[in-house]
Amino acid sequence: MTTMKLDDLRRDRKAAATALSSAADAINKLEEAGTATGTPEHVAAVAAFDQAKRAFDDLDAGVKRAETTEAALAAAAVGDQNGQRAAQGLNAQPKNPADKGVEVGFVVHALARAHGDRDKAAAFLENEGHSGISAALSGATEAAGGVTIPRPMAEGLIELLRARVVVRAAGARTFPMPAGQIRNAKQIASATATYQGENVAITPSEPGFDKLDQSFKKLTGLVPIGNSLLRHSGLAMAQMVRDDLLKVMALREDLAFIRGDGSSNTPTGIRNWIASSNWLAALDAGIAANATAADAALRKAVSVVEDADVALTNPGWIMRASTKNWLASLRDTNGNLLYPSIDTNGQLKGAPIYVTSQVPNSLGTNGDETEVYFGEFSEAMIGDSMELNVSMSTEAGYMDGSTFVSAFQNDLTLMRTISEHDFALEHDVAFSGFNAAGWSL
Repeated sequence: MTTMKLDDLRRDRKAAATALSSAADAINKLEEAGTATGTPEHVAAVAAFDQAKRAFDDLDAGVKRAETTEAALAAAAVGDQNGQRAAQGLNAQPKNPADKGVEVGFVVHALARAHGDRDKAAAFLENEGHSGISAALSGATEAAGGVTIPRPMAEGLIELLRARVVVRAAGARTFPMPAGQIRNAKQIASATATYQGENVAITPSEPGFDKLDQSFKKLTGLVPIGNSLLRHSGLAMAQMVRDDLLKVMALREDLAFIRGDGSSNTPTGIRNWIASSNWLAALDAGIAANATAADAALRKAVSVVEDADVALTNPGWIMRASTKNWLASLRDTNGNLLYPSIDTNGQLKGAPIYVTSQVPNSLGTNGDETEVYFGEFSEAMIGDSMELNVSMSTEAGYMDGSTFVSAFQNDLTLMRTISEHDFALEHDVAFSGFNAAGWSL
């Protein structure tokens, strides 16, 4: 079975799937119009659907046979170290982790080449030999000005964000919000237990609860791609597009989840969820840059969380890399490193450190303050649509700092992505933090 024959079968199967979908739509339209099931029109529509289904089933079986045959021929062509043909079949190989989420890169690249036309992009992918990705794109929803990436693909990309977004990597819980909003219950007061004397009525108590609402906040990213690059295809190009998507999404998510103030349709981040009593040193009153003050502040940050009866099952720190390295350089009066665990295993007082440039180091009147966060990340919650919308334009422009760049004039294609999510802390006492002055190398 040649590759060309297999590709032909896949194209025929795709056409049969489209015909099957059209036949099903015809039945639905008749039933919505009130057509009885025994009428000639309805009987004919059902017969057409059955015929389309048989055609699809036959082609699907043919594709699977061809794929099995091709795999068997590939396995038989693999020789052993002595040049002999392998007697056993070729074992399934795990997917390269480096290629995870690359399907989205192929889709976005194809959409960019087709100027956002879903059908043309699907045809391009089919001709390039990516029939599975092409079929998924063909079934994708077309939104205003763009295409919603199929959820299984988008979920793979969102999963990759976990390693790049500090709050996700630290262990924040992610859950889907398909309806656009969700209400969580949070406990604000616990039940109590008391010792009682004989024959004394037990004092009743019950826990108190409040609501915690989350609703979608729209995150948009804009990535310019040179049209000369779009004329190239292949895995490397798809990986580049995927990585550009991840980069712009990750940087903005970090800023929102850590320091977002909830205004202008943005999420409220950790800094603005933390109970005021848990923020130990405010702006322009930052902890001084010496070993004694630093150690006291770090211990206090841990203590206020523990004193709030927060179970530290997944604690962690968030800070800038320069702050981490400054702490790693501190020494006691005998010249010994104060926190050797930072260089040894990336931990501070038993909890891992997560670094990001989205924590500023130019705060305060003197412009030398930064922020340090400590908390229990199982209490951080990310509600996610688990979808990604992609739009393209070769005529729009964008601001590069203070300069307006025309996509048309510079032979660029602008790729705009939209994802939706929200962030909240289950309890505002689960995190603490402080401003620090001069904590940088």
